[in-house]
Amino acid sequence: MGIRFCTYQYQHLPLPELEQRWMLAEELGFDILWNADTIVEPDHPRSIMFDAPSTLAVMAVKTQRIRIGTLVTSLYFRSPVTAAKAAVTVDHLSDGRLEIALGVGDPAAGEGAAGVAWGAGERVRRFGEFVDLIDRLLTNEVTSFEGEFYRCAGAETIPLPIQRPRPPITIAAHGPKMLRIAAERADGWSSWGGYDIESEEQMFAVTRDRSRRFDDLCVDAGRDPISIRHSLVAFYALTPWESVEYFRHMVGRYAEIGIDEWVLYWPRTWRDVPHEDRVFEEVCSDVIPSLRGD
Repeated sequence: MGIRFCTYQYQHLPLPELEQRWMLAEELGFDILWNADTIVEPDHPRSIMFDAPSTLAVMAVKTQRIRIGTLVTSLYFRSPVTAAKAAVTVDHLSDGRLEIALGVGDPAAGEGAAGVAWGAGERVRRFGEFVDLIDRLLTNEVTSFEGEFYRCAGAETIPLPIQRPRPPITIAAHGPKMLRIAAERADGWSSWGGYDIESEEQMFAVTRDRSRRFDDLCVDAGRDPISIRHSLVAFYALTPWESVEYFRHMVGRYAEIGIDEWVLYWPRTWRDVPHEDRVFEEVCSDVIPSLRGD
């Protein structure tokens, strides 16, 4: 399983600009192009923010090779039956390039605007059913389900996805109960540090500890941790576009603790530093291909 590099693009730009950026991400050779499932722009109130499933469909038809997905399809905003139907549609639109990522979702993405008010325990139990039901819906033409939170009778998935048995599922998880769900069910595990991370060293320490716990839970579940992708979102404590040397060091350091997929924001997302554009171009043209062994 080789290393992958993904780009993370909120749909917070005018649509023509988004389309140009999506096509550029493909041209630059990124493995996956992610958008975000959010009701509001989580970092800049009163800003543009388009719907995730709708723009994902446009991403499918505006690109040809890059894999695409939403990081993450949120428990706050989506029902399993309709989320699965949308996923199948995009898998067909993209000719089998869909990646699925599931998570509770970031409260800053509009939990209050959506009228959701679940306690922590309910969120985890609800999420376990959410994952289970979406998995069933994506692998069976007809699904009936009776859970604590979700139920359906004779829900049809016709046609099934192009990818069999279904598109790969990544699960975002930080806490022990969510990590266990990911260890038992996911094809990939995603982490992003958290809002309480204040330094690069703290980011590394937290990610290292979570990765160890996740690997132990995989073994407990009878799964080989190496068979499951370990994906890290380069959240603002990390500065991947600081320099080419920084990028190489960052990737190598985290590879030692199991990270084999990087989700990278576009340059100058977190800070307005012009030299990030030059570093970004060099990393995409030279460094990423060499790290992948292209």
